[in-house]
Amino acid sequence: MIDGIKNFSNINLPFDSSSRYGDVDGISLQNLFYAKNGYFPGCYLFDYESRTNGDYKFDTKKIAKYLLENTPKDEDIEFTPYFTTILGNKEDKTNLGFCIILNKSNIYARFETSVTESYVLFDNKHIDELNSFVESVLQFYIAPEGEENNIWRLCSSTSGYYLDKGKVKVYQNFDIKKLYNDGFEVEDEKIRNFIAEDDKSGLVILHGEKGTGKTSYIKHLVNLFPNRKFVYVPASMITLLGEPSFGSFLITLNNHVIILEDCENAIRDRKESGSASAVSLLLNMTDGLLSDDLGMKFICTFNEDMKNIDSALLRKGRLMSKYEFKELAVPKAEEILRERGIETTLNKPITLAEIFHYGEAGYDTVKKSII
Repeated sequence: MIDGIKNFSNINLPFDSSSRYGDVDGISLQNLFYAKNGYFPGCYLFDYESRTNGDYKFDTKKIAKYLLENTPKDEDIEFTPYFTTILGNKEDKTNLGFCIILNKSNIYARFETSVTESYVLFDNKHIDELNSFVESVLQFYIAPEGEENNIWRLCSSTSGYYLDKGKVKVYQNFDIKKLYNDGFEVEDEKIRNFIAEDDKSGLVILHGEKGTGKTSYIKHLVNLFPNRKFVYVPASMITLLGEPSFGSFLITLNNHVIILEDCENAIRDRKESGSASAVSLLLNMTDGLLSDDLGMKFICTFNEDMKNIDSALLRKGRLMSKYEFKELAVPKAEEILRERGIETTLNKPITLAEIFHYGEAGYDTVKKSII
């Protein structure tokens, strides 16, 4: 306990007021705990990171069965089930929820299918019992189905910014030497080593003509590092880099890889653009006062050359790698085409996009976003 700080949990109040507290705001587990003990409980919560498909769940039927069959009789269990139906659900699914009280251990718990709606109220005098109880129910946590990658979209709502789970294509047998020009293997190794290192902040710049493989390479990185969280910031939200609220949100993303696509306008020379806010944020987070704590890694992509980029972003210690993607050299391009059953002689280098759509009528190189 920190000196001078009181523990709000287990504060003893006159017991004659507990019944009045229990009458307020309906009947709840917290009210029941207070009415019995005369002090407030501690609270243990379950949570998960934001996503839309709701795959983080408890198997409430198995939890209830386990607790009712395995809890010692001297706990004097009180158990109340209830059911919820999700209106509009095509499966017309009804879920079990329940409240349970273990009187001896002074544990009051509520479980629903959603982990965020489940919690355990406890007495600070029974921490060991709490830990044992939580360990027993976590075995019935249903993890999401195996996911191929770990990429998240940055989204915003009236309540602020949040991350939503995304998905990128899995490339089989992605061969750097075959798909990119000679020399890229050196930069690829630098980039992979940078991403793999915890608590390392910095910047990677990938630029070049449309269709030359920037996005495909980033997808490859996402699949190569399933335990590293990648956060995709769409071009439409790049301008937010200069807003204080956005900066405050970013600093919560420790050791994440932030992908800024089509970000040339945000990282232009401050003298030319007249705006320093976005560049200043990147400077602080990649090699400034905040960088040591954050371990934040930025990958910036754009189609222009480097001449308009703010020079401060290119300083040694901040810039981990920069690479210009160009059209693939003729020998490599012809080799890939032959593997695809196309025998032809090229008279100039062509982009990867042109290679994989070679011969398609009316094909035009169209940039595709990462997600």
